[in-house]
Amino acid sequence: MQHPDIETDVVVVGAGAAGLPAAIGAARAGAKVVLLEEDPALGGAPSDYYVCLPYGRPISGVMAEMVHLLSTRHSPTSRAWFFLPSAYQRAWREMIEAEPNLRVIAGAEVVGVLHGRGTGSPQVMGVSVQVLPGATFDVKGKVTIDCSGSGFVSEMAGATVMYGRDARKEFGEPHAPEKADDRVQACTWMYFAQGIVGTDTIINPPGVHVNVGIPERGDEHLPQPPAVMPGEKDPQLYLNWGCAVACRDTRDPLALAETQNAAYDVIEPDLRRLEKAGYTVHLAPRIGVRECRRIRGEHVLTENDIVSGAFPPDTVAVADYGFDDWRSDKHEELGASTARYGIPYRAILPAGVEGMLVAGKCMSGTHIAQSSFRVMPIVAGAGQAAGVAGALSATRAIQPRQLDPDDLRKALRGDRQHLQLSFDEQQADA
Repeated sequence: MQHPDIETDVVVVGAGAAGLPAAIGAARAGAKVVLLEEDPALGGAPSDYYVCLPYGRPISGVMAEMVHLLSTRHSPTSRAWFFLPSAYQRAWREMIEAEPNLRVIAGAEVVGVLHGRGTGSPQVMGVSVQVLPGATFDVKGKVTIDCSGSGFVSEMAGATVMYGRDARKEFGEPHAPEKADDRVQACTWMYFAQGIVGTDTIINPPGVHVNVGIPERGDEHLPQPPAVMPGEKDPQLYLNWGCAVACRDTRDPLALAETQNAAYDVIEPDLRRLEKAGYTVHLAPRIGVRECRRIRGEHVLTENDIVSGAFPPDTVAVADYGFDDWRSDKHEELGASTARYGIPYRAILPAGVEGMLVAGKCMSGTHIAQSSFRVMPIVAGAGQAAGVAGALSATRAIQPRQLDPDDLRKALRGDRQHLQLSFDEQQADA
């Protein structure tokens, strides 16, 4: 089966929390965009991992529009704390269909990077997509944006990869270990627990309130009651963080499969207790990966940047979320609260590679910093910024490195983008 090559302005790899805003932002900025996703379904973490609650702030720009759609059109009530995976897919689909410049190709496995014929730094000219063994087609673009989450596209492009914990002396982070190692944040297998009254009873009919319950692990604990208003019916539907399991290497699909298999042993006693208490369980298709490769950029976000609340002049997205180094021995020391801070353009600009931008949880930061910026609303803002930067660079026939960050910041605040770039701006979180 042969597919023709495609030429476009901007290629976005990964249709998750960063890639979808990147693609929509680029299309709205006037570029022709191709969005590639290896899975048949779009959405990323909500679809694959059941990370269905948009933690972190601010929710602005494209992400705010999507959450508004979730609340008003794809949720049992506007007061829902979380939304079902299918709701995310439907909301994103609705937004994509409104963008005539955007073409989505799902089921597209990227297997290679197209390089230019210049000298000096590697220049990315698009990617190769595999359809069947030995059958590929190329998607050529003026700018390629890696929103894969794992950073594998950037690695193929020749970018510098960071993985695991950084040594304290490298970036001067007080809570970094003395020596670097390959430890990353634990993987978590999430699930929905749903109460069953009887085999012929419809549970959670339309119009009831859906909330979050996070049960503690142990024999005496079952899902916590949701915070429903007096008189509201408890739908007995809960989003649970399940179990956390360390993975020897989140870059390795075989290691991830081993981790998911090991998680069965950890989670099975809880599932049996739930079933005995009258619940059925919907396990996420995949165990959730918090951390994989991080791609070194022109600036590396650090613990010190975040604690100081730095807002560099080239800030293109903002963040407000605590250090959340899941199951780390430093988790309690770091604490959950943090100053608000800015993500500079240099952090989504990979060092030493032309024609490329990187956004999402694989963008440039230390292991500690990544534990703060990795959540959906924050990576969505950075993804949208990368998309608009890619569009401006492509339509002006310049490299992303040559783009004036002030021009980008102006565009991000402009019509149809509306991305929050400071916490002085009056934008309501959805």
